[in-house]
Amino acid sequence: MRRIFLSVIVILAAVCSAFAAENYSVEKKTVDGYTTYHLLDAQRKMDFGVVPKLGNFAYQFKANGKDVLIPAESLKDYAAKRWFCCGIPFLAPWANRIDQDYYYFNGKKYLFNDSLGNLLHIPPYNLIIHGLLVFSPDWRVVKQGASDAEGAFITARLDFYRYPDLMAQFPFAQVYEITYRLKDGKLENTTRVINKSAAEIPVFYGYHPYFRPDGPREDWQISINAKLHWKVDNHQRLIPTGATEPAGDYLPHNTDFTLGKTFIDDGFSGLIRDADGLARYVAKGKTEKVQLVFGKEYDFGHVYAPVDNTLICFEPSTGPTNAFNLNHEGKFPGLIVLKPGKTFEAHFWIVPSGF
Repeated sequence: MRRIFLSVIVILAAVCSAFAAENYSVEKKTVDGYTTYHLLDAQRKMDFGVVPKLGNFAYQFKANGKDVLIPAESLKDYAAKRWFCCGIPFLAPWANRIDQDYYYFNGKKYLFNDSLGNLLHIPPYNLIIHGLLVFSPDWRVVKQGASDAEGAFITARLDFYRYPDLMAQFPFAQVYEITYRLKDGKLENTTRVINKSAAEIPVFYGYHPYFRPDGPREDWQISINAKLHWKVDNHQRLIPTGATEPAGDYLPHNTDFTLGKTFIDDGFSGLIRDADGLARYVAKGKTEKVQLVFGKEYDFGHVYAPVDNTLICFEPSTGPTNAFNLNHEGKFPGLIVLKPGKTFEAHFWIVPSGF
């Protein structure tokens, strides 16, 4: 009888283990002619989709069938428009605006070449913005998998140093590796920058997630856990002057507030962290809540909330807008500099609830 009982226990344990292992999976699809990869959590009804050959663009994230990210309605339209609207674009080797048609690193001046056709500009000042990789087809999937222990994950790699048109604009030999992982109700992003050069390279990149919690925009509850707001030269160029002020003096009603009709397109730093070294930006609608959790390596988080569109973006970044030239001017000493052969690694998480 004891042997029968033990056999039943073993069988039940095996069934439970198999069910747990089957909870997470990676599914490959074709959407609008692009190969997409979906990280799936069956228990929580989560579906995260990424398009490696379109800038490693995270184009959707659903929980219980509801959109956590603003989704791309058409990947073809997104690629054709070559602009931002949705998902999570990756902004590298710089994020946000550069104030000139050149930048400095280690005292040397580097010129942009607009004739190569791989620069993005933003009106009305035609400033160069958001790096070189937003729509890049040069990513390749190097690893994927799913298990109860690891969740569902995918790693894509871009060998930046292999492409002459990239190196012509940013002549620093490097490799990017991005891992997205869906586990325990959280989406984790791990970004690695590997210096393949014989010299130091600057590290400055960011992400641009688009969110739209439920309920009226005016009623959204926002929390920006940062100490400092970076002042800008004017509210069209949006180039930091290097001066900062307390974030609570700039934002309405301190750093926790109802969005109302407030327009925000600003950079913040000095993130306020918990005992684990993590910081959080939060947007809460009627029932839906989204947290952007910053790992220790990110101390900058831009916020974009236009009044003419129902959305909010929490943008983790490794530096402020115009970081290279601010560093050269002595206004930002914290630029990350990576020595030859070394790797920089950073993490952030998106945590939805109430969906």
